[in-house]
Amino acid sequence: MEKILAELADKQAITELIYTYCRAIDRRDVPLGHSIWHDDGYADYGEQFYQGSGQGVIDRICGCHPYLVNPSHQVGNILIELDGDKAGSEAYVMVSVQMERDGKILQMDTCARYLDVWERRQGRWGLVRRMVSNDMYTIHEVRHHADFEGCSIPPADDPSYQVLTRRKWGAGRS
Repeated sequence: MEKILAELADKQAITELIYTYCRAIDRRDVPLGHSIWHDDGYADYGEQFYQGSGQGVIDRICGCHPYLVNPSHQVGNILIELDGDKAGSEAYVMVSVQMERDGKILQMDTCARYLDVWERRQGRWGLVRRMVSNDMYTIHEVRHHADFEGCSIPPADDPSYQVLTRRKWGAGRS
């Protein structure tokens, strides 16, 4: 029973790191995004977007997001296989973001999978390799309801930082 509980705790820790990644990207919280990676982590988001250090992909994605409105990463199915202090996972993700181009609001919807390799080092799970498989995406023009315009909240002012206060959720926030 103790082994089963330990495995469940490890799987939950990894699952929360996957969710934390999505939160970091959506809130443009670079320190939080860096926190899920081990220092030697490698990210492969495809030749066209990014291949390099894990922490570097956080910088790249968060650097793109000022041009994007209301990014939303939603995680679905998560499978995790444990092997002692190593693990592999596959997480299905749906990403929706909006951008303005030529006076039009465009929405990009992506279905992808995060194919991850994790390691526990000094008692902490961290990401050592991520490959993203982009299974499909669409871009289309959208029109908002008049009351919706301007509802995007700057990441630093997001009210979730008032209820989720652990230090790892953003340097300098309380």
